[in-house]
Amino acid sequence: PTSQTVDNAVDNGIVVVVAAGNRGPYLQTIGSPGTARKAITVGATDKLDSMAYFSSKGPVIWKDKFGKIKSIIKPDIVAPGVYICSAQASQDQIWQAYKDYFGEDIHCYDNRHISISGTSMATPHVAGAVALFKQLHPDWTPEEIKRAFKSGAEDLGFQSYVQGDGRVDVLKTIQISEKPPIAEIETGGLIQDGEDIIGTASGEGFVEYI
Repeated sequence: PTSQTVDNAVDNGIVVVVAAGNRGPYLQTIGSPGTARKAITVGATDKLDSMAYFSSKGPVIWKDKFGKIKSIIKPDIVAPGVYICSAQASQDQIWQAYKDYFGEDIHCYDNRHISISGTSMATPHVAGAVALFKQLHPDWTPEEIKRAFKSGAEDLGFQSYVQGDGRVDVLKTIQISEKPPIAEIETGGLIQDGEDIIGTASGEGFVEYI
């Protein structure tokens, strides 16, 4: 239900950016609402563009109401999420819990900021970039904005169910001036020897398909 609510929000013009979760390094560990088809689901990298070990991975696999296996690639994109210096949520409990766990003081900058890791630290990078991009293109739909960020991402060389389309690249993304075409593709599930693929493609600059 949470993922369906996210998709409904996107259908009503809201760009939704969601953390993939911290249940890596195992596959199929992305939870709701990161499983929402229309959300921008974000995994985490470190400062060297390696995948964070904890970042949840796809693919997302489920059975529909007819019992057919369905699957989609998640996450959609990744962003820095390891040792991110951020505002402290509490003066006492949170940083003390981290200090007890890691055995060191995790304060950064001053005593009101702490350095922590997680896909929840990666997601705000993308959410902030999306907000700036929406200012630049207020008439673009959530689907077009999502496609732009995926098209502008830096491929880090990992599998798509690990990194999505790659690490967010804000400069490259804002240089996309034309609305990207949107493709909706559906298969009967996990492809074995052969499978019919049904889909649609649309866009203002769409000319032909081969």
